[in-house]
Amino acid sequence: MFVTNTDRVRAELEGRIVDGALAPGTTLDETLLCKMFDVSRTPVREALLQLSAEGYVRIVPRAGIYVVQLSAGELREMFESMAYFEGLCASLAAQRISDSQLKKARYLQELGNDALSRQDIDAYRQYDKEFHECIYGGCGNSYLRSQLIYLRKRTRPYRRHHGPFSFEQAQSSWDDHQVLLEALQRRDETHAMQVASRHVRIYALPFIEAGEVAPEHLYFGAGPRQAGELSVMDMPRLFLSARQRDESLVP
Repeated sequence: MFVTNTDRVRAELEGRIVDGALAPGTTLDETLLCKMFDVSRTPVREALLQLSAEGYVRIVPRAGIYVVQLSAGELREMFESMAYFEGLCASLAAQRISDSQLKKARYLQELGNDALSRQDIDAYRQYDKEFHECIYGGCGNSYLRSQLIYLRKRTRPYRRHHGPFSFEQAQSSWDDHQVLLEALQRRDETHAMQVASRHVRIYALPFIEAGEVAPEHLYFGAGPRQAGELSVMDMPRLFLSARQRDESLVP
């Protein structure tokens, strides 16, 4: 498959943004990018325009180009959408997932358990990503799959930055996968939907309870705040509280 310079630059920049190597708020310099990728300005500009159209970067005329930094409100809306879409996807997968896809999901579950036992957070994150994408593939709806992958990409820098907050919490989150697998094996659409949606809600609740915190606090940590105002430094406590209470994200 032929890959243009624009495609190459775009894919590399998107990957670095999604993984957090280019953090939210980072300024992107066209000249430096040209040197980095050994290309002219044209493919760099075309790649940046594509990334801007997809919401990864913001181009401000005569001011600069920046990696988009999501607000708490934007994250809230994304997590609300993810909770609903994950539930719908799991429900459809309970009807449509193939035996080979279930086998792959079980294998990824085993690999994830092994990564947690070794406390290998990078491997855990990779298997978590592959597990979810395996379920997305099993739902038999390519549009829903693409929307979920996009939402996971957009929220990944924040999810990677703030959690899981301990290996105990990561194990608790991973245990949800086992419950979901059992529901899929039984072809239990209702339970699969409930488990998948709850999995996202519990993870997202700290962002919801944090409210309209300044965007820089969401990624870079605590900053000045008024008495009683929540920041991301409170999120480990809120994560545990969410799992203990099993509250719903959407009323």
